[in-house]
Amino acid sequence: MEAKGQLTIGELDLKPKSNIANKVRNTSLPKTKPLLPLYETISNSIHSINELFKLQPVIGRILVKLIRNGNPEFYKELTDIDEFPIHSIEIEDNGLGFTNENITYFIEADTDHKIEIGGKGVGRFVCLKAFKKILVRSTFMSGTEFITREFEYKNTKEGIHNFNETHSIHKDRLTSVLLSEFRDEYKKHVPKSIFQIAREAVNHFLLYFIENTAPQIIIRDQNNYEVNCQSIFNLEFEKKIQSGKFEIGESEFTLYLTKSFKSQSHKIHYCAHHRSVKEEGLISKIPDLGRYPVSDGSNQFYYQAYVVGDFLNTHVDTERIGFNFPIEEDEDEINLIQEITLSKIRNKAVEEIEDLLSDYLANVRETKINNYRPTVNQELPQYRAVFNNRIEEVKKLPPSLTKQKLDIELYRIEADWKIEIKEEAQKLSEETKDIKNLDEYRKRYEKFLEQYNEIGQVDLARYIVHRKIVIELLDEFLSINSQGKFEDEDMIHNIFFPIRTTSDEVLHENQNLWLLDERLTYHSFLASDKKFDKIDALNIDNKDRSDLIIYNDALAFSEDKRPPHNSFTIVEFKKPQRNNYQDFDAEKNPIEQCEKYIEAILEGKVKDRSGRFIKIDPSTPFYVYIICDITPSFEKILRSREYKQTPDKLGYFNVKSEYYKAYIEVLPFEKVLKDAQKRNRILFDKLGIS
Repeated sequence: MEAKGQLTIGELDLKPKSNIANKVRNTSLPKTKPLLPLYETISNSIHSINELFKLQPVIGRILVKLIRNGNPEFYKELTDIDEFPIHSIEIEDNGLGFTNENITYFIEADTDHKIEIGGKGVGRFVCLKAFKKILVRSTFMSGTEFITREFEYKNTKEGIHNFNETHSIHKDRLTSVLLSEFRDEYKKHVPKSIFQIAREAVNHFLLYFIENTAPQIIIRDQNNYEVNCQSIFNLEFEKKIQSGKFEIGESEFTLYLTKSFKSQSHKIHYCAHHRSVKEEGLISKIPDLGRYPVSDGSNQFYYQAYVVGDFLNTHVDTERIGFNFPIEEDEDEINLIQEITLSKIRNKAVEEIEDLLSDYLANVRETKINNYRPTVNQELPQYRAVFNNRIEEVKKLPPSLTKQKLDIELYRIEADWKIEIKEEAQKLSEETKDIKNLDEYRKRYEKFLEQYNEIGQVDLARYIVHRKIVIELLDEFLSINSQGKFEDEDMIHNIFFPIRTTSDEVLHENQNLWLLDERLTYHSFLASDKKFDKIDALNIDNKDRSDLIIYNDALAFSEDKRPPHNSFTIVEFKKPQRNNYQDFDAEKNPIEQCEKYIEAILEGKVKDRSGRFIKIDPSTPFYVYIICDITPSFEKILRSREYKQTPDKLGYFNVKSEYYKAYIEVLPFEKVLKDAQKRNRILFDKLGIS
């Protein structure tokens, strides 16, 4: 029997059930995945072999022939032809073939047949996306005789052209699919090396090899050089495959972990129907695997993890280049979503990999911890408690972090630790109302208290380190900069207190008034470098501006919101080494400037936060600190005003008591720095950072 064109052979209807060109147009194939048509065709061959195996035992064989540009005779004498581009690819198999049933499925665009055997039924459309046409020749058994069918499949409305069917003189099943003429946009991305193509084919069908269900797959070049994919698998992948299972809801997943000697990075593959669909690097999930291969003494390799499960088979997209999950979630909200998502699968898979590699990772992490410990002990002592109490989180940090990046990562761990402690405190507080197991509660409380004390030590250590950094910064700013000049007063000012702000705006830990006097740390209100009429708590019209004004409540622990204020403190900064001071000139004499501030406050126009006027007793003391270097021009002013030297001969002071009470101290930057170093040395010694 013989038939040509669009004819009906017996009950076989060759008319297409839909517009094939439209199907091809609506099929997606990234130009960077030019070998996907080859994988689809090999997959069809595997399905065909498996279908035949259900009828009779068979040793499956698939032969892939690479056809390069030019005359085939030219390549027969060459030993290396990898430099020549690939033009077409022919795939032969000894499967069931294009029987009446199978060719009917082939013609129907939306058949469910492929779904039943793990396919999507779109492989032929993917092939036409990258190739100009497909030539099919299939010899199969029909009843007791062998039939050969041939046809062309093109990107047209009809699809099938030049159909021909004859009795076959050959008595063996053999199907050949020629993917003819790569389109230019895909051809330039096709690997030229036969080894690379074989290697990528093994990677794509790795699960068949891992589960020992792959047929024989041979890649043959036009010089008749062959590569056996099973040999590639045996050579480049460790035979001993580790595996584990995990569950999410009612769905079960299996993870295979193998070693690849040719891969370029550690990866996790999400698979469907025995094929890798989506892959991700593992370094961001398990940093300790690193960017470089692992050595077992004789070989170097990268770990490759493969996740399989019915859920992934069900939700793979039509083109097998991604998954269609019920919902795509934000990683931070993963535990709030009931549906299975990629993030949940990823996290469970990473846990399983961690478990399978526990011995290896434990050694790597112990080495990393030993490398980080000196940095923490000597340069980041504020994180010692984090190292001792959150060691498992620390172990999972990336290796080889710089000191600065290690600081950031440890800070994140510490922040999470504090949140956990706070949440536990709230739970314990609520449970005190209904304590059913006193012993269990006591154990939890003791554990909480121990952790809470550790957190307190962390905060104290951080504050001490902060003080040391501030002192070192002040020391640096008091030296001549790279331009041969001293820093201006604003830069110095900001070290003590952020300029043009108030204590209502600046966190307590960012105020460094302890550099002058520990008592200045405690105050009810502070205004920094603001004009008097711009300070909310000071309702006066004076446009003058001091660097710092502080006033303190008489009763530190009083619940009265309107106590009398028992003192005011004024701090004035001047640029280091300034030497143009002039007496009786308010703009060039910091003593006169501060006295003007005192007189302005004594006018009685100061309000508290509630808007009520504050009555200031004439005996209310003022404490004035003038921070500047005592250069010759200023020293002349101090002596003419009979200021006395401090015991260390570095500063000057004076007491005014006739019209108002004021203690005025002139402190050179050198004295402020040395005094701060002396007062804090014991803290630095205790922390081991002197």
